Amino acid sequence: MSGISVRKAVVGPIMTNCYIVSSDERTGEAVIVDPGDSGDRIADFLRGEEIRPAAILLTHGHYDHILGVNDLVSAFPGTKICIAESERRMVESPELNSGFYGGEYLISPDVWVRDGDVLPLIGREFRVIATPGHTRGSVCYYLPDDEILFAGDTLFCGSYGRTDLPTGSETELWKSLEMLLTELPESVQVLPGHGEETTIGQEKRIEGF
Repeated sequence: MSGISVRKAVVGPIMTNCYIVSSDERTGEAVIVDPGDSGDRIADFLRGEEIRPAAILLTHGHYDHILGVNDLVSAFPGTKICIAESERRMVESPELNSGFYGGEYLISPDVWVRDGDVLPLIGREFRVIATPGHTRGSVCYYLPDDEILFAGDTLFCGSYGRTDLPTGSETELWKSLEMLLTELPESVQVLPGHGEETTIGQEKRIEGF
């Protein structure tokens, strides 16, 4: 199997990591994970690379992970927006997804994913792992063949997501962390929603699992 390219763009006022994922094989497509702002800039980059988004994968519905979505869809009509079915209330309610920062933002997802779903994109299988806690519908996207986990705001380098925003739950977050750190291989590379990358093994040692 060919290799994979993951390029990171840090966007928005609170430095959200947006990931542009493509195969080393020239498929002409990429997967965009959490375009939290600067949709026009991301679209310009894609045009320059002569690729278009196969899909936009959202780990959760907070404003700082979705602000670039509508601009990208406008630039590339037909691009499918994917988010957890259990996050529907979040993305349909501006008071939940952006009201706490004084904004009002809505998106219209096309694909509502569930735990265990497999999304075949760019020659890869993106597996959906439900990780409630940061929000009720938070998910991670796992590429087992490449040992990459797009963790959103569930797991950070040396830390984990906050639970004091709408639909957050500390109890659920700890269950999600325990599941990730005990069930995934230690060699898995964790690409979080903010900050630097880490590995399951490194975070397992920090958290004591």
